Amino acid sequence: MKKLIAASAIALLIAGHAAASSINIAHSAAAPLALKVDGQAVLPQVPPFHSNGILYVPALALKEFYPIQLQWNNVLKQLTLTTGWDTKVLTPGSSSIQVRYTQTDGSYQDSLEATVILKAGHVYIPADSLNSLTGATTELESGGTRVVITPGSLSTTVRVPAEPLVVAGGHAKVKLYAALKDGNTYKGFILEVNGKKHSFDWTVDRDFSNPPQLFYADVDSDGKPEVTVVFTLGTGTSLVVQEVHVVKPEQWKELSVPAAEQAASAVVSSSISLDKKDVLLKLELKGATPSKVTIRIPDRAEDGLKYFGKTAGIGAVTYYSVKDGKLLADTSLMVGMTESMGTLKLEYKAGTAGLELGSIIFEPHDSTQQFVEK
Repeated sequence: MKKLIAASAIALLIAGHAAASSINIAHSAAAPLALKVDGQAVLPQVPPFHSNGILYVPALALKEFYPIQLQWNNVLKQLTLTTGWDTKVLTPGSSSIQVRYTQTDGSYQDSLEATVILKAGHVYIPADSLNSLTGATTELESGGTRVVITPGSLSTTVRVPAEPLVVAGGHAKVKLYAALKDGNTYKGFILEVNGKKHSFDWTVDRDFSNPPQLFYADVDSDGKPEVTVVFTLGTGTSLVVQEVHVVKPEQWKELSVPAAEQAASAVVSSSISLDKKDVLLKLELKGATPSKVTIRIPDRAEDGLKYFGKTAGIGAVTYYSVKDGKLLADTSLMVGMTESMGTLKLEYKAGTAGLELGSIIFEPHDSTQQFVEK
């Protein structure tokens, strides 16, 4: 009898565990998905869901990262999406959308990847349609509990992305984030040093082929490392424009740094003249180690001063870097339209109000070294 009671108890216990397990599984399957935009959880009251194998996200999610207005017409049961360049009309129960330009005449009919759904007073759209609507990408994270939206090139998100734009080499705790993305422009950045963060209103183009550079070194020789940020503002034929920022993270104070072309122009003078068949370029560099350089360009006098000009140009191509605790800059010295004679190499040092030019030398190219007069 005791064996029968014990067996019955075990059977009930097993059945109880099985029942509880089924409830947990069912609850887990029905648990709402979480939504993240640019690394931050949003809109918990209107979670994404699956319907007929299609992942849906709330249309409200568009306002979290995109320059758009949403307007619901309760009579026509339609949702209008308005941007600065067009309007799109969505109708629940249909995948068709009517697109009308706002700045020019014209309209056309388009369609989403699946039908629009109206659920509990909120409009939901297929997650895959976010890319065609806004350029964003949508991903269901492994485990299937979170839907992640990553905005495209046009975004107004002011959140800190989960991943930094750049991490300083050898210093994993020094990071740079984009604070605001507006079209093809970064408007504002967040600098993180050893877990502490601060915002800066630097504005640069989003050049994916030339990402920001980040250095962490004591460039003003005060015994404490500074953060140096280098942005590439533009590139082209015989053109590279960079911008440098140096920050003391203890006070989040940005130090004054003269641009390389300005610092070089203040201490370098030049003259161009014709000498029979040749062109003479004379340079005089002032500063801690003054020097003079004469470059004789053979058989080019016929091009004349109208082409070469009377002085050399400085700064068409500029690169900044940090090496051995020094902020360095290389900026070009050119004649004519795009003929580079060599590089002015600058080294910065601590000054009264920030950094200032410490030394400068001229280094000819391999191709122009032969023209330098001894």
